[in-house]
Amino acid sequence: MSDFKVCKNCDFEWHLLDGSDCPVCTADDPVPIKTGGVFGTGKHALAWAIFFKALGLILLVYIIWAFMLSG
Repeated sequence: MSDFKVCKNCDFEWHLLDGSDCPVCTADDPVPIKTGGVFGTGKHALAWAIFFKALGLILLVYIIWAFMLSG
């Protein structure tokens, strides 16, 4: 006999030592929704992307200008 059960509602599998009811379906606290983060997942992701593109363009022009003056 298996020591694991599978929920008929959500298809979650858990060990019998964790209880007889599905821990996902009977959870009281909802899963928190992330509202921000790094690497383009925050609230101001578009603004940061535009800022970094502008910064990159300015640095590229500066590097090209510096090479032309030094040569």
